[in-house]
Amino acid sequence: MCYTAVAQTYGEKDQKATDVGRIGLTVTSIGVLGNSFRGPFVTEGQPSLEYPIGSGIEHCFEAGFWLGADVSGNKLVSTAAAGDDANGYDPGNPGYEFTSTFPLKERSTLENAQYFSPSAVSHQDFIADFADSSTRIPFGGPVIDQHTQPLYAKVHLESYAWNFPFAEYFVLLNYKITNASKNTWKEIYIANWGDYIVRNMKVNPSSSTDRFSHSAFGYIDSMQMLYAYDYDAGPPGLTDSYVAPVVVGGEWRGALINPRAFHYMPDSLRAYYSDPNRLSRLPNSGAGKDTIRTYVQFWGFRSTDLELGSPKNDGERYQKMSNEINPSTYAAQIKDKASNLLCMLSVGPIPEVRPGESFNVVFALVCAKKYGTRPNSVNDSLSRINLIDHIGWALRAYNGEDANGNGILDEGEDTNLNGKLDRYQLPEPPVPPKVKMVPGNHSVTIYWDKRAESSVDPISHKKDFEGYRLYRSNSGNELTPQSGSAEALVLMAEYDSVGNFAGSNGGFASRGNFEHLTTPVTFDSDTSIHYYYKYTVNNLLNGWQYLFAVTSFDEGDSVRNIESLESSRSQTMKLVIPGTTPNNNFSKGKVGVYPNPYYARALWDGTSERDKKIYFTNLPADCEIRIFTLAGETVDVIEHHAATYNGSDVRWFKTFGGSNAELAGGEHAWDMISRKDQALATGLYLFSVKDLGSGTMQTGKFVIIK
Repeated sequence: MCYTAVAQTYGEKDQKATDVGRIGLTVTSIGVLGNSFRGPFVTEGQPSLEYPIGSGIEHCFEAGFWLGADVSGNKLVSTAAAGDDANGYDPGNPGYEFTSTFPLKERSTLENAQYFSPSAVSHQDFIADFADSSTRIPFGGPVIDQHTQPLYAKVHLESYAWNFPFAEYFVLLNYKITNASKNTWKEIYIANWGDYIVRNMKVNPSSSTDRFSHSAFGYIDSMQMLYAYDYDAGPPGLTDSYVAPVVVGGEWRGALINPRAFHYMPDSLRAYYSDPNRLSRLPNSGAGKDTIRTYVQFWGFRSTDLELGSPKNDGERYQKMSNEINPSTYAAQIKDKASNLLCMLSVGPIPEVRPGESFNVVFALVCAKKYGTRPNSVNDSLSRINLIDHIGWALRAYNGEDANGNGILDEGEDTNLNGKLDRYQLPEPPVPPKVKMVPGNHSVTIYWDKRAESSVDPISHKKDFEGYRLYRSNSGNELTPQSGSAEALVLMAEYDSVGNFAGSNGGFASRGNFEHLTTPVTFDSDTSIHYYYKYTVNNLLNGWQYLFAVTSFDEGDSVRNIESLESSRSQTMKLVIPGTTPNNNFSKGKVGVYPNPYYARALWDGTSERDKKIYFTNLPADCEIRIFTLAGETVDVIEHHAATYNGSDVRWFKTFGGSNAELAGGEHAWDMISRKDQALATGLYLFSVKDLGSGTMQTGKFVIIK
């Protein structure tokens, strides 16, 4: 789905948000990342940089691409977002200097995806093309304030996201930059600028400046990265995560510009950096200017201090990008302190780019939970263990077949035997199984197929399937940020092959709640899928939502030192609400309401009057429910159709993650809001249920106590 800006009327901007992994990142057609938490172009519920998806924990107000270069002695910088406007992007705002040249596109390597394409790189690619050549928004839009000296750059952005469990924590941003001017660019820097904040927007949705004043920042020079985390805004456990932009690689004229691989650079590039004439032209010559490397800068929002404040023009922006303002002056001021800072990670300098030439740089935006139960305000190497691990996988994703990161296809690295170095190649777990979940009365039955057992590993070229894992969430987590995300899942059962060193070696024979079906099961919704396995979960609470998922995992590859890999929990995860199934003998089964009596502030209630619910139960498949006062006044009328009912008519489901829930069909939730849009008061209420098939009717009553 494409979320379109109001500014789209100028042919200027549209956006999409990643949703295949655990990060919800808004990517736009003009180089802006994030959605600044506001309209007019933000579709309700669309994440900015949310992790985990569904949690409400945002990690970025807005971010954007910067490009700086020396053009005939002038330092010019073009920015996709510059961030001194508290409202974020708005057509014509200063700092938003790129305009789109094509609509945003999507593609996917997943064969069952809506945008499947053989040319896709990842499970979810977004493709954007934008340029800085226009000094006003196209097609009659406003002039872009302060944008008077374009570099005449064309940028092709491809973002990549995967659903593999080891790759769900980052999004890669592959920028291909072309010099479309008539001038040679020299001493080029590329940057990711960001207003990174970590805040739980469900728990602390305040729109005041307080929203931006609780994140703390840090940087690790050896990793060429910066990071942000929540210091004191959220309760413990609700915002215990990091966000980090990282440079993972790039190429210029066939040479690597990955700062970590400088020692592999060819002699021509090494000679450039050791040229004394070049160094003499640079301010602070010899001070960190001898390699392509990354630089980190922080500054206060709307601060006027040159070293700690926002750059006001191209010259000052170029100084920030090239690190000519020494970050040591503010190192002590940012460490482990809540503050309102903007930050930038730049890479360069690239020696020169002539007219018509292109180069590329790849950033990663990485999120991670703090290790263990580390408090929000604690930031140490132990806290960052998960972050460093996820960054490692982001680098591995970029390197692809280039296992040692030297930019050369060495012996043994050509895993697909095509004779060239392929990036963005990740080891793959078996394909996830097809899963069907059937809710029942206090139970859920899970079925899955065996297609994973035929998976061939793309690196070893072997069938290395090992087994299946089943996951579930526990009841009572509806009001937590993890209620609708894979973070809430815990391992429930595992079944795997025997006779090896992987897994528990339990085999696939039927036992306990697990059945290996002799004859596969099919369902009317898709008779082409044959389900060979069945697992029944009993003793569940009707009306409560549970997450379930089934994954497949392989035995690993000891030759290549690749651990056992597991398919995505998110891909098969389903929200299921147990309850009574449709009552096919309505003359016997008695309809009811629960909880009855209903007490305000029930355990599953939200804080809003509209985030409450009760259930009508033991309903026919198609029926009409009427609610009355004791005086006979009609309070509300509800139509129930088991085949299509998903709870979407009650806001509780939308708020707490269940708008696409699988329900048993014999129950219907109601928010106790009358058809006149009034919350019901304490009292006794009557109801009737009419079977639309037979015309049979039943009546009952329930009590509300507030």
